[in-house]
Amino acid sequence: MSHNHTTDNETLMYETNQEMLYHGESHGTKEIWKIFGLLTIITIVDIFLYFIMPANMFRNITFIILGIVKSYLIVGYFMHMKHERLNLALSIIVPVLFVVGLIMGLLYEGDFWSSFN
Repeated sequence: MSHNHTTDNETLMYETNQEMLYHGESHGTKEIWKIFGLLTIITIVDIFLYFIMPANMFRNITFIILGIVKSYLIVGYFMHMKHERLNLALSIIVPVLFVVGLIMGLLYEGDFWSSFN
């Protein structure tokens, strides 16, 4: 509790429920279970496709797309980034995309040098 015993609405909201202060409304468990179910379905489809699709580049791209969708759902809903301001979200997403691009470039170049020699 704060040392100043004021009765203004913001202080009362802060002291009783910080989630309500920052987001305006509390996220219900219904939404969490809905996202959990969606993640479960995507994972089951992911496993099913692994066993029925032949090993080729299309299967790899499919797994990458499904992984990106699952990452978006996890970061957006369970880490509450979907409800944050755009600047905060971009300050996290842009460096991650840069690192992923760097890793992809390094893997590509590494394969180039091994096949070049």
